This record gives sequence, structure tokens and C-alpha cells, in this order.
Amino acid sequence: MSRIAITGTASFLGSRALRRLVEARGADAVVAVDIAAPPTTLHGVRHRMVDLTLPGADQRLVDVFREEHVEAVFHAAFFTTPRRDPAYSHELESIGTLHLAAAAAAAGVRHLVLRSFTAVYGARGQNPNFLTEERRPDGHASLAWVRDKVEAEEHAFSFSRRYPGLGVSVLRFATLLGPGVHTFYTRIFSKRVVPVLLGYDPLLQLLHPDDALDAVDAALAKGPCGVVNVVPRDAISMLTALHLSDKLTVAVPHFVAYPVAELWWGTGVGEAPGRARSPLLFLGLETPRSFFADVRTLGTLFQQPERAASIVRWYEARVAAVSAAVGPGAGSGAAATGRPRVLVVQATSKDAETVVVTGTRTPEHAQLVPPPGRMS
Repeated sequence: MSRIAITGTASFLGSRALRRLVEARGADAVVAVDIAAPPTTLHGVRHRMVDLTLPGADQRLVDVFREEHVEAVFHAAFFTTPRRDPAYSHELESIGTLHLAAAAAAAGVRHLVLRSFTAVYGARGQNPNFLTEERRPDGHASLAWVRDKVEAEEHAFSFSRRYPGLGVSVLRFATLLGPGVHTFYTRIFSKRVVPVLLGYDPLLQLLHPDDALDAVDAALAKGPCGVVNVVPRDAISMLTALHLSDKLTVAVPHFVAYPVAELWWGTGVGEAPGRARSPLLFLGLETPRSFFADVRTLGTLFQQPERAASIVRWYEARVAAVSAAVGPGAGSGAAATGRPRVLVVQATSKDAETVVVTGTRTPEHAQLVPPPGRMS
């Protein structure tokens, strides 16, 4: 009998997809592919241990797919939040997907369903209000967490082009929020008091896990459908969501929030690197000495002086770059007063961080979309 293989069965979505398929089709119809065994409560589930980060993983997967008569694969081995070991994340998500796609093509697998993220579109000020599947991924190339997802999509589509027998579905999920989900956003909403950026109220799209699983079921049942945005019908602003959740908010200036977030990330406390989403532009343009002194003080407090110094160097380089771009006259006010001066321009069209997508396709009628070009 033909079977469906699921990778990343230790992940939130992968584990629940595994359970749902077992309940719907029976344990013998599904193969769990992961370095960790599936829960003991799923009796009779076939488990094949494969580490996607190791050399030779592709050949190991070819053997597994052939021996288990795998007809379709749901690839869910992806991290949902940034990791502190980007090298491992790259090996698992980008190179691991390369191994998987190559193995699927070689073993005659007919359908590869890839778990992806709406974050691949990138948060760009020039984006339209709503993005459809026709929009090519333009995630920030400097963010490894996003770049690896884009590369994974490219690998899947590349093998689909070269091997027409392998169909591909890419499900770009909005942020999951619901029972059992543990992500950056769930940790935000679990706090009583939530710090927010001053003057910044991004739009959010939050998807219930059951809706995400319905999309996986539909894709596996209907066959290859190309790229599909799996998103809710509407969006909600961050502040509205926090208000409805009865949270207290504390507004924090941007120039304070990002360095602190960067330092917390370095100590293992923070949720994401501070500079990863910085909307700051320093125009004017003498170095704000007191600001940098505060960063160094925070570095001492958190016992991260080297990280604090790297943050200062990063901001100084940005100040220099922007100053050179706007010309020598931009900082004339500082010279007149004799005091360092910095003008902070936030949430400009170039640095806006809100991204909202909409789904125009469904797995029932979507057509295979050629892979996007590699990000520059």
C-alpha cells in the first residue's frame, strides 16, 4: 500500500498532522520521519529515523521512501521562530529540504507538500495592502530565519521542474495561535504587561491550528497546487488584540527598544534579535554619544560588553552610511547647538514592517507556480 510520510513530527504542526492522518487513515498509512520517535499514544505508527542535517541524508531518504512505498510527503521540519544557532537552522531547513526534494524525485514520490510561512514575502513599505500568491518572496536577505525558508521553497520547485513526476504544494501559513502553540506571539499574549513600540501598531494575521491542519488535509487530498496562502480572512492590529486580551501595554521608544532587545537576545532571554526588525534611520548626524553610552551601560549590566560594542558599531555604520547619502548639510543643526543631534525617522515607507497577505487560491483549483528567483 502507498503511504504518506511526514517529516518534523516532533514539531507542533507536524505532530498534529501525524495524529490527524493516523485517525483518518490508520497507523499503517503514515510514516513518521524524524530524529525523535512519535508519541507512544500513537500505537502502530511507522517511524524511520533520519537526520536531515547529515551528509547522505538524501540517500537515506530514498531508501525510506522506496521501502515504505511513499506516495506523498508533508515536510514540516521547520523552526517557527529565530534560533540562536543559524548554522544548524540552515542545515535543517535549506539543505535538509534539498536532501528531501532530491530523494523524493529519485524515489518516485508524486507529491511534496511544504510547510512554509507568509514571512517569506518580506515586510516592505512598497508592498500593496494585501499580498497574493503571485507576489515573489522578498524576505529580508539578512535574516537567516526567513532566507532559509525562501531557499527551501526554491529547492522544492527546482526539483519539480527537473522531474515532472514530482508535484509540489507550498502552504504559506500565517502565524499560528491557539491551544498548544508556543511561539513568539503566544509568549507575548501570555504576559500581563506587554512592552510595545511607541507609535507602532502593526497588523496581525493569526491562524487557528485546526484551520492549518484542514489546509494540509486538502492539499494531500487534492494533489499538487503550487503556492497557497493559508491565512485568515481578516487582519487585526496588535494593540487591538492586546486590548481584547485584557493586557496592559507600555510604550517604549524605538531607540531604546532595539538595543535592549538585542542584548536580551544575546543573554538568552529575548525572543528575537533586536536589529533584525529595526525601523530606525539616523539622519543628521553626529553620533548620539549619550545613546551609545547607554547601550554600553546595558551591556555591562547584562554582562554582554562585547555584544553591546557590536551593536554600537552597527548603529555607527548605519549613521555614517545615511549621513553620506543625505549629504553634509543634513547635520547643520547639531553644529549650531554644539550638542550631538540625531533625528529618528520611524515607520517610513522604506522601513514599514507590516505585511498582510490574502489567499486567492485554494488547494482545489490552484495551479503550479514556477519558483521565485533567488533573493539578492
